Amino acid sequence: MGEQRVVLGGLLPTPPPEVLGVVLRQQHGPLPHVAAITRLRRGPSGVYAALGDPEGVLERRRAANAKERERIRNLNSGFSVLKALVPLMPRDRKPSKADTLRAAAEYIRLLRGVLRDAGGLQDGAGGSDEVTVGGGCWPPCAPPPPPQPHVGPPQSVGALD
Repeated sequence: MGEQRVVLGGLLPTPPPEVLGVVLRQQHGPLPHVAAITRLRRGPSGVYAALGDPEGVLERRRAANAKERERIRNLNSGFSVLKALVPLMPRDRKPSKADTLRAAAEYIRLLRGVLRDAGGLQDGAGGSDEVTVGGGCWPPCAPPPPPQPHVGPPQSVGALD
């Protein structure tokens, strides 16, 4: 007997992969294929052959991917902590990482102003008032002058012996 096709809600079931590949190639041209994960070298006959062990390359890729996922997880964890510490976060939407850094820089600038006003931060100690996300100052700040050595007690100008 022939194969029966049941129409489910107006849709036909997916054809087998062999038929689907033919239909897709006819409609869309060449289909994507799996890329080699190893380096290829062209042999004397013109045929490309894989260099090295594909399993070893795959294992190194898996290890590198796991390491990168861990790095991103740590970075995101740090941003979560920073978001909890900085009170100047935008409340109208979910803050991006750039928003978090800008808010942290603004908060640091405000705290420095409070310290300076309270007398706990002297001019030139710890940099300028302006903090940017990149870590520099804007406008560009000059380095503080070197400290002058103090030699003995001050002498009065009016006293001559």
